[in-house]
Amino acid sequence: MEGRYSNEFFNQQATRIQDYLVNHEVSVPRWRGAHEDEELAFRAWILRAMQELRITVDERDRQEVTREVSKRIIGLGVLQPYLEEEGIEEIIVRNGFVSIERDGQIHEVGYLADDAYFYRLARRIAEMEGKGLGGKEPKIKVGLPDGSRFAATIPPISRQGTAINIRRFALRKLSLEDLVDRGSADQETIDFLAEVASSMKVSVVFAGRPGAGKTTWLNAFSAHVPSHAQVTVVETFQELQPQVEHYHHLVVEEDELGTTGMADAINTSVLRMRPDVLMIGEVVSREAYQYIMALNLGIVSHTTTHAQSARMALARLENLSRRDIEVAELRPVIGYGLGLVIHLSKDYEPARRQYVRRMSEMIAIRGFENGEYIIRPLKIRDGDAFTPLAAGMELFQ
Repeated sequence: MEGRYSNEFFNQQATRIQDYLVNHEVSVPRWRGAHEDEELAFRAWILRAMQELRITVDERDRQEVTREVSKRIIGLGVLQPYLEEEGIEEIIVRNGFVSIERDGQIHEVGYLADDAYFYRLARRIAEMEGKGLGGKEPKIKVGLPDGSRFAATIPPISRQGTAINIRRFALRKLSLEDLVDRGSADQETIDFLAEVASSMKVSVVFAGRPGAGKTTWLNAFSAHVPSHAQVTVVETFQELQPQVEHYHHLVVEEDELGTTGMADAINTSVLRMRPDVLMIGEVVSREAYQYIMALNLGIVSHTTTHAQSARMALARLENLSRRDIEVAELRPVIGYGLGLVIHLSKDYEPARRQYVRRMSEMIAIRGFENGEYIIRPLKIRDGDAFTPLAAGMELFQ
């Protein structure tokens, strides 16, 4: 079937068939937990629609065309092919115009549908996740079944029509060696990080702006955690792909108030599951306090957070935790419990006409004294190169 039907053909037919299904009051199966019989019955309706709408396809392709149309109706419609294409990092929609980001470079796709189509798509995604999207709640952020992160805003807060961003995560798991091949780090850095992970003695924070590669680095780093380690992973979106054979994975969704049950999940995991290594998908709210408390209990804990520098990542942890505990009490725990902060950058380089993701600095936190963290700079980026490592694992003995 490949090559005989264009993407435009599938988009057109999916729209026609979707209208047919609405007119016949045919419900669309939920994409989570849908029974196989429901999907088969739904495809039967699509076949019936194709016949009644006189959509001409080769008889030998009929079943494959039905599956493709079904995926587009149940899934992300005209955006579905980009969700399945390897290498695409983000799908961006602005008032009907679609762009994709691949390897740090933005590629314009064009107008795939009008804004009203994407408005309906965003509302359908919200409904399939059991959430509302409308005038009272004009924004949504949900995790898709494949782990991608779907975010949308609609009028009135979005003044230029419906805006959608879908953050995708690599289907292929990258290794630390891959990061060297991509120019994101040097060999000395990844050799050191592999030793850090395998030691299970040092807690690490990967920091940087959105899209800098924090999750990618944490995933690659996890591959060097010993196979005998008991690993617990806690996150709000299923985006981490720990490269360990066995681990305990908790995905805690946001509640109506915008807070999460992450803190309770982390606390329960630490006290009841007794992990050797705790991985938190992202510290963005009050789970920061539980992360710091895990450090205080001697649990090796790794996470990611948004920050403009390695030192500002420490301030970020403080700011997110100050409602639960005084900063004066936080700082000694961070100073003596946290070991490394690795800051990652995402910079646009006009000469290359693309964004480049690289490590910008790595610092060691060696204690707390006279109201200040004791910080040891270990490595920084110098242009396209990296300075020599200032110290190795002996720093943590």
